[in-house]
Amino acid sequence: MGVSERVARQRDQKTAAVTSKSDGPGNDDQIKADELDKEQLAQLHNATLKASDYCFELKKLCATILVPTGALVSVFSDKKLDPAVFVSGLLVVAAFWLADAVGFYYQRKLRIAMDHIWRRRAARCSEPYVYVPTTQPVGAVRAAFNTSMIYYLILGLILTACLILLWAGAFSTSSGQQP
Repeated sequence: MGVSERVARQRDQKTAAVTSKSDGPGNDDQIKADELDKEQLAQLHNATLKASDYCFELKKLCATILVPTGALVSVFSDKKLDPAVFVSGLLVVAAFWLADAVGFYYQRKLRIAMDHIWRRRAARCSEPYVYVPTTQPVGAVRAAFNTSMIYYLILGLILTACLILLWAGAFSTSSGQQP
């Protein structure tokens, strides 16, 4: 059982305790349950925004680290254009892609938890509520391969193309020799 499931179970138990005391709809206990749900939604929304900011900051940090990594590796390879420059760049991109996928995964899990609270809150209302799913279930593969990861795909393709061109002889090293 994950952390979000345990939190949801505890929240449901607290809400059930509050709503079980109610005499009927419109009671003060129902208002308390709505207030609890409203507070939980606000907290989950803030956590989702933090996860979204985290993912954006990772993309900026990846671009910032990619250039010095190539420079540092080239220093260690006797200032020659070496396949290690591009391989290290690919490793940096892969590491940030993985970290961003984890952030995206938890962002989606938080949104799913928010959907459950909205449905529970709507069940206490007298007006009909038509549930339209806003988020789809997410797994590890879906988290790693979504539209927000195109940035890493483009970086990876550029680095891979440069590596292939280096191996094909399109680039020359600083000493004029082919790798």
